[in-house]
Amino acid sequence: MNDTLLELKDLEVTFKSRRETLIAVDQVSFAIRRGEILGIVGESGAGKSMTGAAIMGLIDPPGRITSGEIWFDGKRVDYCPERLRGSEISMIFQDPLTSLNPLRTIGDQLVETIITHLDLEKSEARSRARNAIIEVGIDVDRIDSYPHAFSGGMRQRVVIALALATEPKLVIADEPTTALDVSVQAQVLELLKRLCNERGTSVMLITHDMGVIAQTCDRTAVMSSGSLVEIGKTKDVLINPQHPYTQSLMDAQKHFQVPTPNTFKPRRDVSSNTPVALTKIKKYGYINSQTSEANRDNGPQVLKKREGFVVAQNVCRTFDLSDPWVVRKLTMRPKRFLKAVDDVNFEIERGTTFALVGESGSGKSTIANMVVGLLRPSSGLITIDGHNLADASLNRIAQLAQRRRIQMVFQSPYASLNPRWKVGEILCEPMRAFRLIEGVKSQHRRAAELLEQVGLSATDMTKYPHEFSGGQRQRISIARALASEPEVIICDEPTSALDVSVQAQVLNLLKALQKDFGLTYLFITHDLAVVSTMANRIGVLNQGVLVEEQDTADLFSKPQQDYTKMLLSAAPKIEFS
Repeated sequence: MNDTLLELKDLEVTFKSRRETLIAVDQVSFAIRRGEILGIVGESGAGKSMTGAAIMGLIDPPGRITSGEIWFDGKRVDYCPERLRGSEISMIFQDPLTSLNPLRTIGDQLVETIITHLDLEKSEARSRARNAIIEVGIDVDRIDSYPHAFSGGMRQRVVIALALATEPKLVIADEPTTALDVSVQAQVLELLKRLCNERGTSVMLITHDMGVIAQTCDRTAVMSSGSLVEIGKTKDVLINPQHPYTQSLMDAQKHFQVPTPNTFKPRRDVSSNTPVALTKIKKYGYINSQTSEANRDNGPQVLKKREGFVVAQNVCRTFDLSDPWVVRKLTMRPKRFLKAVDDVNFEIERGTTFALVGESGSGKSTIANMVVGLLRPSSGLITIDGHNLADASLNRIAQLAQRRRIQMVFQSPYASLNPRWKVGEILCEPMRAFRLIEGVKSQHRRAAELLEQVGLSATDMTKYPHEFSGGQRQRISIARALASEPEVIICDEPTSALDVSVQAQVLNLLKALQKDFGLTYLFITHDLAVVSTMANRIGVLNQGVLVEEQDTADLFSKPQQDYTKMLLSAAPKIEFS
């Protein structure tokens, strides 16, 4: 029996426009053995996700495979037939919101997938769906909930359950743990490894997280500008990289340390302002945490006496998860409620950064949505500079003025960007809505400046969101938040989709803006390296309760709660036995 399950031979994917032809995947060749986990690593725009989409036959026009071969289980499948999708080859997509039907419960979606591909009776499919939910760490009682009732990380777990429920031979996992906290990330990665060992499942793991690669993958392939620049055993690639690009990635990773706060060097010409997979790498950047004390920027100092610019007082938020009245009457089911946030108190001083960390479903994003005014607290009060955004007595002009002061960078960039608008329109909308800049030319000039500030090009203004990688879309979201010149920015996992060097650029940008304009940040993240870099104070959430709050250095050096210690110990590290 042939040991090779998947093989790519000189695969090339291009996007043809009137002006030029973009080479997204450039003569890529590799093989994946049965039961093997192959990691595909590289910066955003390197062609990782496009390679996975080509294997699945999911490239949208005008993109197409222009040359090369794809072999699966001994057969050539350059255009993956539908009978293989979901049954023999499954894909875990980067953005869970675009993978789930918002009108159906997660249980119904799992059952439908299982029946379609495995031809089982509904009762047996339901039982398998329950097991799939449990395997990814979701309470089985929530199987009849809708996707909108879950946090971003929990939705990603549902997507993983959908992909694994049919027991495929190959799983293409496109950033499967990007939205997950470290403890659930470890659980999911362990699940993938167990599937490989017990079922002989092969996994193509696309990621930018070297710690995930080190802990999970048998072999690692490195992509840059659409080309495969290095491939080998994971230990060899990470400890003794041969290609200069791989060496630059590892240099960046070495200096991205927890818990010592550090100053990042901006992204170099190697990656910034580069169209997807077009420009070959000339020189390499790195992140330097070993700066002198004189040059180190540790952000605004925490004052002994708090100003309380953003204040949360006894905040609670409860969601009604009950079925409609008619359904409850017929099924005799009781009402169900979820207390997502339970009596939370914190203060954020003007010009500082307060971070909230915790597992997915702990209430982080719910708090962020309440602070920005997208949700109202069930009880308690949130004020910005003494003003309550939920105050119904404010007239429309006063409400607009208050809302301009606070903006949000959402966790899912694709879901928060209008797919029908070009990037230039997306960035100019806040300027028009808040009447900040008059004149189309002036607005476009400011939009171009914002794009360059977040590491993109002014020429990207004429493109649509779907033409960018996940990391590039997140940078557009950050630029849009800055367009209204806010005083407070709520950052909900703003760097989760970004590779290490782009994280460095974005975090440096946020810190520079804070220093120049006195911005106040509420940072929502599960990335402890980001927390140590950005935050003055950290609050730890567990099941809606704020269990610990300390200055950043104290929390990393002297965590008080067992839950906090667990989060710190679960962070992925590059270690080999």
